[in-house]
Amino acid sequence: MRKLRAEMHRRMLGNGCCARPVEMDCHFESICESCNFFVTTTEFKPTLRRQRDDAADKGQIGRQKIFDGLLDRLDEQAS
Repeated sequence: MRKLRAEMHRRMLGNGCCARPVEMDCHFESICESCNFFVTTTEFKPTLRRQRDDAADKGQIGRQKIFDGLLDRLDEQAS
């Protein structure tokens, strides 16, 4: 039941979901991927890859590293 209740409170994002407790406010709109409450799964890998590639194409190295880290973590979890 606890797991089901926790999943109900997750807010969907374009490439994962936010696991921040409902009681906590968030003042940010576009930094979710580097937030400690950001959660993603392998189903979002294609989106994460596209976002990483977009960052690389635009020379946004910091943003690219964020997506590389997320993809690396998903690969580690899968193995």
